[in-house]
Amino acid sequence: MNRTAIISKLGDYFMKKGKVLSIKEYKAEKDVPMRLLQVKRLFNSWSRMEQLVMKAFPEIGTIVPEVKAAPKKVAKKVVEDE
Repeated sequence: MNRTAIISKLGDYFMKKGKVLSIKEYKAEKDVPMRLLQVKRLFNSWSRMEQLVMKAFPEIGTIVPEVKAAPKKVAKKVVEDE
């Protein structure tokens, strides 16, 4: 696999997790797309991989503002006097 394919695979994984994981967090996960040693060999360091993934996927870790629903208007009952 070439470097861009691996960046894409790691970026998708980190998007699923919601952030770029640290080495300790990545090592503790069981569902990683590739072993830590392979990542470090290909990119020469974890921080270099983080930079490349963040450049390719800048939306990782950004918090999407929650859209609040408009409050429902309740119609008042009209009481007619007889």
